[in-house]
Amino acid sequence: MTLAIFVICTTAFVGALLQRMAGMGFALVSGPFIVLVLAPIPGVVLVNILGAVSSVIVFSRTWRNVHWKQSGVLIAGALAGTFPGALLANSMPTSWLNVFIGVLIVGSLATSLYLSRIFDPIKFCSRNAFLFGLGSGVMNASAGMGGPFLSSYAVLTRWQQVAFAASIQPVFITIGAASVASKLVLEEAAWPQLAPEVWVAVAVSLLAGQVAGDFGARKVPVQLSRVVMLSLAMLGGILTIIKGVSELVG
Repeated sequence: MTLAIFVICTTAFVGALLQRMAGMGFALVSGPFIVLVLAPIPGVVLVNILGAVSSVIVFSRTWRNVHWKQSGVLIAGALAGTFPGALLANSMPTSWLNVFIGVLIVGSLATSLYLSRIFDPIKFCSRNAFLFGLGSGVMNASAGMGGPFLSSYAVLTRWQQVAFAASIQPVFITIGAASVASKLVLEEAAWPQLAPEVWVAVAVSLLAGQVAGDFGARKVPVQLSRVVMLSLAMLGGILTIIKGVSELVG
């Protein structure tokens, strides 16, 4: 369990740091690694909890730049997809869920990197926002990360970075809470069984990451932060696939 605690605290720190610097990335970075050291369902729940808390901290600094209409439609779509996503995750055996989460991470990241080259820009409208929010809700509840769909929406609509980074924080907060509630309704054992001192250590790591991110945001280009975030997320996704496959063939 000592290794698991170290991994959880370290990824909470790095995830919070990158979220503060790039506007998103907590779940993308921490999610795959937390799922690796915990069971998939409690791991996803922990990612949802920590991601929502991290977004609350970012939101307290960025709320003035929120596009509330776009955020509201994204939230509506995400809430519509939350329970189906939780139901999907709860219906899978642990080994298959690891493979599913890993494939979802790697596939969504790879797709989002090439969206602007493959597709023309789409309309910045409520219908599109709802659909991408729906995908984000399903992915957040099933795999612990709804960021790729939101990032894809920003890429395809050419959403300006400052407004996007601020506007997705209310989305992350809402769907994080909704995902946790959905999983607890479906399975009481979904709550992560961590000792009180571990919760404290994780909270301190997350806050330290936010503080470090404040400094890093002034020194490090956003593009570099995104490269680091995507690289770590891709590595975590691949390792999660390997773990799931090894359990299936073992």
